[in-house]
Amino acid sequence: MKSDLINLIYKENLDEYLDVVNMTPRDKEIVRIYLSERPTYQALGERFEISHERVRQILIKFARKAHGCYRKAHPENFETE
Repeated sequence: MKSDLINLIYKENLDEYLDVVNMTPRDKEIVRIYLSERPTYQALGERFEISHERVRQILIKFARKAHGCYRKAHPENFETE
């Protein structure tokens, strides 16, 4: 799951939507740090005093929201025949 999530973020350049998605500033900071430094979920959780599971949930939430923005910006990639 972790590699699929990261692959989706990089494949669709979802980091471009970090400032657009509706997330708390803390959650955005967690995503920013994760994408730039690539720490483990555990290390990032310790840094923000949250569990590694919560870090994973925040990253998934970002990927889903950013993917929605990507779909709106690039509908030609998702047209059905």
